[in-house]
Amino acid sequence: MAVKILVTSVGQQLISEVKQVENKDTKQVIAYWLENPRVIGYQQGQDEQINVNFGAFCLLSDEQSFSIRAEYIVSILEPREDVVERYRSIVTPPEALEVSDETVEELKNATESDSAEATDSDADSSD
Repeated sequence: MAVKILVTSVGQQLISEVKQVENKDTKQVIAYWLENPRVIGYQQGQDEQINVNFGAFCLLSDEQSFSIRAEYIVSILEPREDVVERYRSIVTPPEALEVSDETVEELKNATESDSAEATDSDADSSD
């Protein structure tokens, strides 16, 4: 899916991964499927620097994927690359840290030895 900026009929600006939903028979766009939508908020400071913020689309729902009817979208814009990077850093979870095989073995051994100690101490206390 492509990241786009959507301007709604009420003037709200959204950034989201977007896919068109079409009527199978007429091929007419009837909606847009949004993944990880965020409302864009921004302020321009006195030094003409723009501060951009991304907020949840609906604070009362945890849904991160839904459709919005095409007639509610006034414009679809291509975001600047720096905006896309910032958006992705917010909605994409950090990549898992790479762990070496040695570290995995150490963690396994530590867990097994902790379990064995707990079992031994449980046996001692039952005497």
